[in-house]
Amino acid sequence: MSRTPARPSIAVVTCYRHPDYVRAASLRAALRESGMYGTVRVVKNRRTGVLRYAEVTGSLLRMLSNRPDAYLVTFRGYEILPVVLLLAGGRPVYYDEFINPVEWFVQEHGKFPEGSLRARLLRAIFRRLMLRSARVLTDTASHADHSAALMDVPRSHFSPVAVGTDEETFRPMERTWSPDRLRVLYYGSMLPLHGLEVVLAAAESLAADARVSFTFVGGGEDDAERIAEAGSRGARVRHVSWVPYAELPALFAEHDLMLGGPFGATTQAQFVVTGKTYQFLACALPTVVGENLESDVFTDRSDALVVPLGDSAALADAVGWAADHTDELSRIGSRGRELYERLFSVHRIAIELRAALGAQHAADVEDARDHEQ
Repeated sequence: MSRTPARPSIAVVTCYRHPDYVRAASLRAALRESGMYGTVRVVKNRRTGVLRYAEVTGSLLRMLSNRPDAYLVTFRGYEILPVVLLLAGGRPVYYDEFINPVEWFVQEHGKFPEGSLRARLLRAIFRRLMLRSARVLTDTASHADHSAALMDVPRSHFSPVAVGTDEETFRPMERTWSPDRLRVLYYGSMLPLHGLEVVLAAAESLAADARVSFTFVGGGEDDAERIAEAGSRGARVRHVSWVPYAELPALFAEHDLMLGGPFGATTQAQFVVTGKTYQFLACALPTVVGENLESDVFTDRSDALVVPLGDSAALADAVGWAADHTDELSRIGSRGRELYERLFSVHRIAIELRAALGAQHAADVEDARDHEQ
C-alpha cells in the first residue's frame, strides 16, 4: 500500500526594518490558510539595523540540516534574496517583489539616472535574480505587466497576489455620520505616489466650507511645514507626527472620510492599491481612491469615491460631494467592505497563492526531492 507523500514545508523569509510589515504578515496568514503546506516556518529578523542581514543569514544557515521544501522571500527581499538562492540547495525560491527596485531607484525617485551605469547594473543584477527565482509575486496585475517589461522577464514568470491587511486589527466599524461636518483623514509615509501636494491643494480650495477639515498623520519635517503653510492660507488642516499602529482603528473612528489614494501622478501610482486603502475597506469606511490601472474594481459613489491622479480639483469635488451626502457614506463603506472580502481578504489571497504556486510548486518540490535523493 503506497503512502501519501507528506505535505511540503515552506520557509517564509523576511529581512526588513519592519519584519511584520503587512505584506509579509498577510502572506504568512494566507499560506497557512491555503492548505498547501504541512509546515510554514517563519524566518524573520528581530534587529532592525544592518545586523538584521547577519541575523537572518544565521537563521538560514542553521536550517541547512533540515531545509524546508521551498522558500518565499517577502518584501523587502531583494537584499537577502541572493543569500536565500545560494542556501536553498536547489529547492524552489519564490520572490515577492512587491516593489521593483529598478522602478523605485530609477523611475520613481531618480536616485540612479535612467541609462546610467548604476541603473544598468542594478537592472542586470536583479533580472538575473528574478530569473533564478521559481516565481515572482507582485501586488497587482499591472505591476506584473510593468515589471516584466522593465526587466525583460517573461510575464508568465509573474503572479499577482493582493496585499490585503491585518484582519485582526482592521475590522468593520459601527459608525454614524453628521450632516454638519466631514472630518477627512490622510495618513502615511507621504511618498511622492501618495500626492500630498494634491491633497493640500484640495484642502485649500475647500477652505470656505466650514464643514470640512483635514487631519494629516505621518511624514517628516518638510511635510509638516507644507501642511502648516496650507493652514496659513486658510485650509482647515491639522498635523499629527505619527500614531502607533495599534491606535490606528481609534484614529479611523474619529474621521468620516478616508483618503486611500494614491493621488500623485507618478510611475508607481499607476499600479498600486495602497496599504491604507485595504485597511479602510476592511473597516467598512468610505474611501477615496486614485484612478489608475487597478481602480477598475471600484465603482465611483458605490463602493468608493474615485478621482483622477494628480487632480486636486477632482479630489476637492469628491470631498465636497461627500460633505453634501453624508447619508450615503455608510452605504459606500459597507459596499467597500464587501469588495474587500471578495477581492482582497486573506481567504482570497490564499486562493491566489494556490493558483500561483500550486501545480508548479508541486513539480518544483518533487524535482528538488528527487535531486537530493
